[in-house]
Amino acid sequence: MRVETKIEPKSLAEFEQAMMEYAFACRETIKDVGLKNAALMCRESMMLTPPMGSKGNGLKQQAQKAGENTINRDVRKIYTAVNGKGSGPLLLVTQQLAYSTRYGSPSDFRSLLDGAKMSVLKKGTKILRAIANDYDDERAFRKAKNYFARSIARSTQFGVGYVQDLRPIHEAHLKRFNGRFLVGGRSKSPLRNWRDKQLVQDDEAIKEYVASRAPSVGKLKSGWYKVLMGLPKPSSRENKANFGTSGIPNYIKRHAGQAGYIQLLEAKDVFSLVIGNGIADMNKVSTEADVKSTVLGLRYKQLRLDLEQRLKKAADKASKR
Repeated sequence: MRVETKIEPKSLAEFEQAMMEYAFACRETIKDVGLKNAALMCRESMMLTPPMGSKGNGLKQQAQKAGENTINRDVRKIYTAVNGKGSGPLLLVTQQLAYSTRYGSPSDFRSLLDGAKMSVLKKGTKILRAIANDYDDERAFRKAKNYFARSIARSTQFGVGYVQDLRPIHEAHLKRFNGRFLVGGRSKSPLRNWRDKQLVQDDEAIKEYVASRAPSVGKLKSGWYKVLMGLPKPSSRENKANFGTSGIPNYIKRHAGQAGYIQLLEAKDVFSLVIGNGIADMNKVSTEADVKSTVLGLRYKQLRLDLEQRLKKAADKASKR
């Protein structure tokens, strides 16, 4: 089934009306129509629930990579490594300088400046560069003392503190931002500026921590997969042996959670089916992506197109008699 990116959202009432009209016109039971569309809604909900891949398709393998990249970016908004390519070397120098202005002397401060690589200092602010170039040690020390007055001093006996366990600080920031570093759907740093980042000695520690969190990618989608696999199969499968269940990537199927739920009521004159995913809207990811109304709009559109094609096919067949 081809999915277009521009879909007009629909309400549940509009979708249900379209199913009733389709079932009547095509002489199918509302149960079969409901089960087929429920399966397709699960697939499309997985497709549209973040993370998303290329062309907005969350069922592609690129979606897994996109989710892992998001974790990496978010972690590196908090941490930087001394031996990394980012602000680590400069942050190390500024932390040592800040520590020196609080607990050292002008000569200690000048020794640190002289020992720092000029290529690192050049990446600092204009004020820091001016302090480094000031030939008067006492004056440079006073300027630095004022400049670093609001800095966070993470001190050890070596004058700088390194984070060993990355999880607690990261999870504290996630909790403060309700799970994602976003404000109004836009990426947001949880820190005031780069000087508030936490220092890690080795970039490999950051990579290992990111890798430890990567398996969580796909968890929000997995509830829909559990629903899809638990749905009764329609009696009319349109020659499809595994209606709606094929082509789901492993990064979704690997999660064994029970967040998906099915409420099925079937009596003589009643067929009621309710499906849901208890974690799909964690941290409002599905609300911001407008998954529910978009999926309803997609199903509504496809029902109308299928009905139109069937009626045209029947009319063409009748005209040839």
